[in-house]
Amino acid sequence: MKALEVVAKIEDLVKITFELEKLIADALESVHHHPQHDLNLGYRQAIWAALEPDNDNLGHQRRAFLANLTVRRVLPIWYQTFPHDDTPQHILAEAEQVIAGTINKEVAQKDSERFWQEMQQLGYKDSSMAFTVGCAAAQALNTAIEDEIFDPDDIDYNLTDNQDTEGNDASFFAACAYANGPVWQIKSGKSDSTKRQEFWEWWLTQAVPAAWEAVREQKEFVNL
Repeated sequence: MKALEVVAKIEDLVKITFELEKLIADALESVHHHPQHDLNLGYRQAIWAALEPDNDNLGHQRRAFLANLTVRRVLPIWYQTFPHDDTPQHILAEAEQVIAGTINKEVAQKDSERFWQEMQQLGYKDSSMAFTVGCAAAQALNTAIEDEIFDPDDIDYNLTDNQDTEGNDASFFAACAYANGPVWQIKSGKSDSTKRQEFWEWWLTQAVPAAWEAVREQKEFVNL
């Protein structure tokens, strides 16, 4: 997909800054050329920073919305394995409560830690990708509590996700769920690069602009 086509597609959705527009176009080119069609963590960090460099609270709300929306994209994968378990939905609702200020952050932090441990145990027991959806939900809650952890003044576009996944963000886990595994499992034939590309193209052209639009200058947070 050419950069001009990307920009036109984005402009059909919402009005975003030129900086963010260019970052999305560059990131899409990177995904296209990546051997496994992955989106480097460095590009995601640059996009997080561009969601509002001059207003930390506004940017935090947008990043929290983005993480929440990202997890909702892969909730059907959870329900394929656990059709009667709404735990990720509850965690995402709690993340919205954190941003709205209607729940104590200490309570939410304890819930996040408990849920993360539950998902780790589930990962040992279950071979499906459902547990990565749960991990994504836990990390979305962490984003609502603490924001994304990165240095906006030290962006390295070549930075990739850590194979020790505990500190990875919600979008990493969501991409794993969507592509049936992390990028480093491509040689084993477990993960699907075409699905990974499809996920990141959605994230860049739809989720990121939606996060920009969802939280406006008057700091209105739109619940999902």
